[in-house]
Order: sequence, then structure tokens, then C-alpha cells
Amino acid sequence: MDIAPGDLVLEIGSGRGVAVSLVAERLTTGKIFAIDRSATMARITSEHNERHIRAGRVEVRCTGFESAEFPADHLTKIFAVNVNLFWLDAATPQIDRMRSILKPGGELFVFGERPRSASTMANLAATERVLQAHGFDTVRRIVPHGRERLLTCVIGTVAH
Repeated sequence: MDIAPGDLVLEIGSGRGVAVSLVAERLTTGKIFAIDRSATMARITSEHNERHIRAGRVEVRCTGFESAEFPADHLTKIFAVNVNLFWLDAATPQIDRMRSILKPGGELFVFGERPRSASTMANLAATERVLQAHGFDTVRRIVPHGRERLLTCVIGTVAH
């Protein structure tokens, strides 16, 4: 994701907080906001990132994206790993909201780790179409991940 020291980043669905730690290590003046609707995962993310929280580089919230408060044109990057929000029928207002809280030139990274199969390419293409329909310019990335898995990413850039 090419994290810059001053980036303002949001992870949707932080899980255990591993990615939060990796991003926080690259920040100096920036901050990562980690949200997860599971109280257990938010607690684990907080425990795993206690040092970064004390340093002011991490803020953890127990909430879903639809309830998370962020001002317009605020974030430089948003990412999610294996989050089904992008494939649900109710995603339209949420994707529009993601676009609105990203700064001009901001990026949305939709990661997925999937078995190697035809459905992987179909999911990747569907994600790309959804983001394009909501005003994102997109690029795809596919990386082999283990013998039978692929790590995919659709990167959407806000073109205000």
C-alpha cells in the first residue's frame, strides 16, 4: 500500500490487528483507525497494538463501517482484507461513503485471499466493476500466496 509517514488510514475489519501493526510501524505523524464490529476482535487489536495506541498512531473502534464517523476528504487510504462488504447488495451507500471520506487522490484497497479457481477471477472482476460504478479508477493485483491460494487486490483511486 506504500504507506507514507503522514498517511491517515482506515482498516475495515481489523481482526486481530496484525495489519494495523504493520501500518503503524510506518507512520510518524499519521494515524491508522482500526474498526471491527466484533468487541472481541477490537479488544485483541487494542492489546496487540498497545504501544502504537500510546504513541498516538492507532485508534481502535468497535463499530461497523456504517456507524463509523469520519469527516469528508479526511483519509488517504482505506483497506479491507477478506471483508464481504464489497459483495453485498447493501454495499452501494457504503462504497459511496468510502469515496467521500477519502481525500482527492486517496486509495481504497480491497484485498482477498482465495483458493485458485475460476471464481477468484470472477470475484476480482466483480469487485472492480463495483468500484468503477462508484467513481473509482481501478487497478488489479494478483499474487500467488502458497501452493493453492492467491492474494488479490483491487485498488480504487478517487478521481475528484
